[in-house]
Amino acid sequence: MKFKDFQEGVLNTLNDYLTELATQAVRSRKQAELAAANPGIGIQVADYTAEAWKAMQAGGKLPAARSAVPFSPRVDGVGRPVPSVCLKVPTGGGKTLLAVAAVSRIFDKWLEARSGFVLWICPNEAIYAQTRKALRDREHPYRHMLDQASGGRTRILEKDDPLSRADVDGNLCVMLLMLQSANRETKESLRLFRDRGSVHGFFPVADDREGHARWLREVPNLDHYSDVAMQWFVVKDSLGNALRAIRPVVVLDEGHKGYSSLAMNTLYGFNPRFVLELSATPTDRPRENPPVYANWLCDVRGTALDAENMVKLPINVAVKAGSDWRACVREALERLNGLHADAERLRADTARYIRPICLVQVERTGREQRDGQRVHAEDVFEYLLTLGLREDEVAIKSAERDDLKSPERQDLLSPTNPVRFIITKSALQEGWDCPFAYVLCSLAPVSSQGALTQLIGRILRQPDTEKTGIAALDECYVLCLHSSTRDVVGAIKNGLEQDGMGDLVTQVKETGGGSANEATRLQRRKGMEKLRIFLPVVRWVDDGATRELDYEMDLLARTEPLDIDMRPLAERLAKGGDEAASQILRIGLSGDRELLRVEDRDTVREIPGFDTAHVCRSISDLIPNAWQAWALVDRLLQELQAAGVDVEVIGQRTSLIVDQLRLYLAEQLDRMAEDVFRKDIAAGRVQFSLHTDGRNYEVPREFDAMLDKPVRLLTRDADNVPVEKSLFIPATEDGMNRLERNVACYLDGKAATRWWFRNVARSQYGLQGWRKHKIYPDLVVAVQGASGNQRLLVLETKGEHLDNPDSRYKSDLLDLLTENYAGQVVGDMQLDLGDATSIQCELVFENDWQVRAPEWVDGG
Repeated sequence: MKFKDFQEGVLNTLNDYLTELATQAVRSRKQAELAAANPGIGIQVADYTAEAWKAMQAGGKLPAARSAVPFSPRVDGVGRPVPSVCLKVPTGGGKTLLAVAAVSRIFDKWLEARSGFVLWICPNEAIYAQTRKALRDREHPYRHMLDQASGGRTRILEKDDPLSRADVDGNLCVMLLMLQSANRETKESLRLFRDRGSVHGFFPVADDREGHARWLREVPNLDHYSDVAMQWFVVKDSLGNALRAIRPVVVLDEGHKGYSSLAMNTLYGFNPRFVLELSATPTDRPRENPPVYANWLCDVRGTALDAENMVKLPINVAVKAGSDWRACVREALERLNGLHADAERLRADTARYIRPICLVQVERTGREQRDGQRVHAEDVFEYLLTLGLREDEVAIKSAERDDLKSPERQDLLSPTNPVRFIITKSALQEGWDCPFAYVLCSLAPVSSQGALTQLIGRILRQPDTEKTGIAALDECYVLCLHSSTRDVVGAIKNGLEQDGMGDLVTQVKETGGGSANEATRLQRRKGMEKLRIFLPVVRWVDDGATRELDYEMDLLARTEPLDIDMRPLAERLAKGGDEAASQILRIGLSGDRELLRVEDRDTVREIPGFDTAHVCRSISDLIPNAWQAWALVDRLLQELQAAGVDVEVIGQRTSLIVDQLRLYLAEQLDRMAEDVFRKDIAAGRVQFSLHTDGRNYEVPREFDAMLDKPVRLLTRDADNVPVEKSLFIPATEDGMNRLERNVACYLDGKAATRWWFRNVARSQYGLQGWRKHKIYPDLVVAVQGASGNQRLLVLETKGEHLDNPDSRYKSDLLDLLTENYAGQVVGDMQLDLGDATSIQCELVFENDWQVRAPEWVDGG
């Protein structure tokens, strides 16, 4: 396999280091012999690893950027020096290839052997599975290198495989191990240090006391059974002990993740002969005692990868105007279709196969997180199907659902794999490798650009590390919804930095890492544990039978889409304008290949031609009836032509027409559905009430929530006392914005407040109105005023932006529900407030809530 120029440079530096290491090791060995023969003259035995490093530095063979960083020595579990070096190579730079080639050179030049043991430690399951697959495939170049080093005697092992001394003596054994197993305190890793019958031949039989004692004198960190009184010691036949006796070569993939004290103690406790770290972003720990630094043997920059055609540059960024995420998805599909046409042309000309793939970053993926307010993976999945894609062409990759696990979808580079879209939030971790990923469509808001930072590296790798000669296929594309250009570019820069390619940017801001979230069980506070609390929902009542109101069946189906007048939209479009124009940028390298350049481009012109079927599919979530959709689109075309719009212009502005059509239809359907809703409220067919049929919403007694660690308890600003009346404990600030926090703390301090709780996504208490998606109130509060009136407050908070359609809708709906609350039906459905309970639904704005709040807690 031919190495890239920078890879040759890395391996040449490693050769020089191994040569110097061997020279210094001989000197240290001679010093040790002299010291042993002359114990009284104080001969000092030099650390050969430090001396070799000093010689490399003096020869100018180490990265200049690390000249001020001291060499960081390592010792094994017996106290012997261990050579430990780090190859700093960006993501996509062939770290696994370099590791395999390095192993061959380490055995040849340092150990001077063709057999032995390599402990290959992987940071996660994705990298573990990829490495195992490559090393076990006898036709893979990586395996060819190992077989060449071992003379065809290579064994690939996992930690539960049988292991004997004869295996190690006669073969080059490579054992793969997960990084978690290097943590001695976990049950998984403790298995490495247990006696087991499949590890044999390393230590004497149990009754050979002298043999075991000799082993413990030579390797004192072996685990053993003992009886001190009887001077009886038996070394355990465990994998951990076998590794300590073998003294393996260790390959630590993503080495920066193995720098905890516990991991390093366990790792170097295996008594390794050599440790090779691989990392795009090596870590230093100067505050440790003693300080720990990564010993960079090389420093490969992102420009080196670009020079070798290994990355797709420039990065084309389109910041989509408006707030309709579907428009962004449609634009991503159009881009992907254009790339697919280029790929087909490439295949016809050269027989080279590329299937461009789009990654879609959403806000939510959890089964219970589909609230209609944030973009969910299922929303995008269903919408892509309406745009004409098949189900097997779209995959969701999340913690709960992994469509890429099915056999026909695992190999994304296979011509038989149908996947074109992968929908995820942040599940494509390090090691996920697909050079066919060309487009990143980010539907998350600016505040969630951390996921964009992580995903940018997933679209950078160039297929086959070879340019195609077709400009579109040698670049990559990022489409973002409703974000500022500055924030998007900042996220891309951070992503390049995290993938070890920070040299491609002029300025990089450091990002702070947060603590990982974990599930915490929230429970009722004392005195409220057994209380059953039921909340009213919006119901459809028909002939005495009740159920929750269904938007599609009870409202949308009773509207008349064909009554929509298309003339106002046609007149608006006929006037022109660039309401839906997108900002286009290209991010790449300048002439000196060191700077990130951002340059504006004109808006991309639409492809000529108007595809009526495509437009109908684009509005199918609004107009499910295909015949009605076709009729409305056809009517719009007639109105546009009647308004004097040229047919060619219509074709050129397809994307703008679709965007404006969706907005217009949504407005008109909302108006129609509101009319139906209000009439049904007046007629009693739609009710907001409690019923004794058991179909109310019951507030759970406990539930799991993802809380930041450490937990920050919610405290009142007025007296700095933790809140006392939260229905659930612990009451924390997690996920609360400033307005929610202020309102909750205010109510908590009022005597009238009985209890309150924050309606987190898991609770899923929602109010259905005349729009498709429910309103999920932020706070639910039970109050008892001085006059004795019992009320339930249902509060939805909003920022200072009052004058927008969403705020007006929520305000109108909550007012309407408050006015038409039907009262509590007598029975066992109680709010713990008596039969006089009333409901007050409020939209709370930041600029006036303090003025209105006293009304909520009358006499409080």
